[in-house]
Amino acid sequence: MEGPWESNRAEAENGELLSVEENQEGTVKEHEEVKVVTARNDNCGERFLHCLSQVPCASLIAWIILLVGLGGVTGSLLIGMQKTRELLDSKELLWFLEYSVAGVVAGMFVIGTILLCVGHISTDPTSRHVFHSTKRNLCAQGLNIFMLILTYILGVVWILVTSIMTVPLMYLLLLIIIKDNIQLPSINLVNYGFQNRTLEGGEFEDFVIDGKQLIISYIVSYASSLLIVISMIHFMIAISANLTHLKDTRLATLNAYADAKDDTRNSKHSIVDTTM
Repeated sequence: MEGPWESNRAEAENGELLSVEENQEGTVKEHEEVKVVTARNDNCGERFLHCLSQVPCASLIAWIILLVGLGGVTGSLLIGMQKTRELLDSKELLWFLEYSVAGVVAGMFVIGTILLCVGHISTDPTSRHVFHSTKRNLCAQGLNIFMLILTYILGVVWILVTSIMTVPLMYLLLLIIIKDNIQLPSINLVNYGFQNRTLEGGEFEDFVIDGKQLIISYIVSYASSLLIVISMIHFMIAISANLTHLKDTRLATLNAYADAKDDTRNSKHSIVDTTM
């Protein structure tokens, strides 16, 4: 039989062993929790980077520039045209301009949104999922070529519109030069293509002051038109890059299923990995 001293010693040893095991289990649990938190952080970072990879940054930036330009053109032209009619005392001057601006801005917004959507589905890695077959890839290339031609035409049109925006600026700058440098006592608006109206004295000075305030609106419209031209150029660059990637993807698909003896067909401007 064991004595009371031996039984107490055995209980103490068992207690020490249990405490050591509990400490080890607690340490293991802490390490597991750290690993889980680290894994969750890695997954969040990877998901964030994956979401960013799905965003067509070039097309999105071009679309934002387009929206800023359209907003500037709309506001500045509507305000500038209203003040111009009051300045020239002609309510029928370019009466159709408001309707034209509304139609053009709405059309450009729709076209810009379509370009953004096409840029999104044509950008890697989204294009690999949407246009994974050869026929779909060819359709995507045709769509991008059509959008490239449309964007080029719109860019040329907006360059012409930007040139037209310089006409009111030239008129107003000429008015300021006549008043400040040449110091003419009066002018007749018929000499500038408007109605027969002679301005002199205080009326002429008020006309020049209103013209100096009006020039700000036309400067904003000119700068906004330049932004639209820049957005069209940006869209063309993005579409050209997407078209190049689509061609490279098609060549990689063809090479992946080609025989080893056949010559692989790669793009002239990039190195394609044909392992799929």
